[in-house]
Formats: sequence, structure tokens, C-alpha cells
Amino acid sequence: MKEKLSPAVDALLEKLKEQQAAVATTKKMVNQLRVMMGEEPLFPDVEPEITLSGTVRPDQYYGKQPTMAAEEYLKRRGQASSAEEIQRGLAEGGFDFTAMGWKPKDHVRMIAITLAKNPQKFHRLPNGTFGLLDWYPNAISRKAEKSPDKPTSGSTTEPPQTAG
Repeated sequence: MKEKLSPAVDALLEKLKEQQAAVATTKKMVNQLRVMMGEEPLFPDVEPEITLSGTVRPDQYYGKQPTMAAEEYLKRRGQASSAEEIQRGLAEGGFDFTAMGWKPKDHVRMIAITLAKNPQKFHRLPNGTFGLLDWYPNAISRKAEKSPDKPTSGSTTEPPQTAG
């Protein structure tokens, strides 16, 4: 029975995600118009509510390496997330930070460091959130941006002209 109903639940969750995004867009427009009118924004919460597909098991991430657990979390969430959000999600799923030797006050920082050290799997967006590199096929790697071969923005060198 579960196998038959699972696709229906997934489809409804996708539809719900689209509806929540539409509500967030409308709230943003209302807020912008109110600001243009010299009034305070009406909606402080303009981001869509995050709905994960299914509930996380209390042992979902237990015994896993941090990169594997973070990758699973991001796939379930389906969007880039802050290190704080990832840490909370992993904790909810039973990730054992103590086994990693991480002090409680360092959990978020260690997650951020771990993901940043794995650019072959994770991509840090300019807004500070982390996503899976596969989601951003056109992303420019930070190393490529710092490449000495790349001309600087003040460069006056033009590309070679072709005869035509």
C-alpha cells in the first residue's frame, strides 16, 4: 500500500512547495508596495515554509560521515541551506557530533568547514548557504576565480581579432 501511495504524496508535496513559493512572492509584492507608499511591510515572514518529503527518522544520520549526512540532508531538503540549518537537521536525525570529537559550541562551524573543504561535492553560494555542486552546473569554482591566468577586471587586453 505504501508503495502505491508514495508517488501521490510526493506529487502533493511538490504542489504544496509551488503554492508556498507563490504565497511568498505575493507577500513580497505587498511588502514592496507598502514600502513605496511609505508604510511598514505587512509580512515579516516572506520566505516559503520548508516542507521535507517525509519525516526524518531519529537514526537517519547516525553513524554516517558528516559529508554523507549533509549530502542526504540537502537532497531531502531540495535547496541550499545554511550551516545552522544543516546542523539542526543532522541533530534531529541522530548525527553523533560527539563521536566526531566536535565540541557543542563548534558544531555549526565544523559543519561549515567540512562542507567548504569538499568543493567536489558541495558549493557555497554567495549568500553563505551550501548546496550540492550538481545543482549548479554553471557555477564558477572559487579556485577558477582566483586563477593567475585570468585577466583582472582592470585589464585592457582585448581578445584577438579574426580575419573575416
